[in-house]
Amino acid sequence: CRLDCCRRAQQLGKSFSVVSAAKLREGRRAVTKAEAKAEAKRDQRRREILDAAKGLFAERGFHSASISEIIKRAGIARGTFYLYFNSKDAVFESILELAIQELQVRIIGVDVEEGAPPPALQLNQNVSRVLAYMLSDRALIRLILAHGLPPDAPMAMRVDAFFAHVEELIASSLSYGMSVGIVRTCNASLTAAQILGSVRGGMRHLIQAHESFDVTEVASQLIDFALHGVIVSDLTRS
Repeated sequence: CRLDCCRRAQQLGKSFSVVSAAKLREGRRAVTKAEAKAEAKRDQRRREILDAAKGLFAERGFHSASISEIIKRAGIARGTFYLYFNSKDAVFESILELAIQELQVRIIGVDVEEGAPPPALQLNQNVSRVLAYMLSDRALIRLILAHGLPPDAPMAMRVDAFFAHVEELIASSLSYGMSVGIVRTCNASLTAAQILGSVRGGMRHLIQAHESFDVTEVASQLIDFALHGVIVSDLTRS
């Protein structure tokens, strides 16, 4: 009888341990889901603040827009704003950092392995993704192209740093292209600056023009200009 009682006790103990472990795992999963949901909510709120600020900066200029206006447009309390940012400068810098991140995920290395799509097609897709992102966010384009800041202002210097980073991305892509034989030998830094200048001019024209455009076609024109210039091919051979 005592042996049976001991065995039952051991079985109950094992069952209790299994149930406890299962409940512990469920509890951890619940906590993880709750944390993930809370993190997603924080990210969403942060983006809402950035979008509100970006729109105001583009419309009124960085100096003319105030934190109070950002708070009003975002529909948040003042305390909520300061949970995410400690100043207007921090908001501006975060807008540029997010833009760099969005550009980086859209630039994919050209695959030259057998069976991969033609390099020209992959290049077109890269440029199309970048242009689609930039042109879908006209407030961002207005902000970085016509921010209304004096050249020596700290924020203007940060915009310059933003474009310097983009230029580095282009130069890196050119260097990679040369290494795999799909880009002719050139000064990657200088060529990157020339390409970026063309892109900036094209974006400025597109946001000011009152006409519809196809992003893929714009990308094709940009790539064609970078590869062949504007001279008719027959003339270049004469």
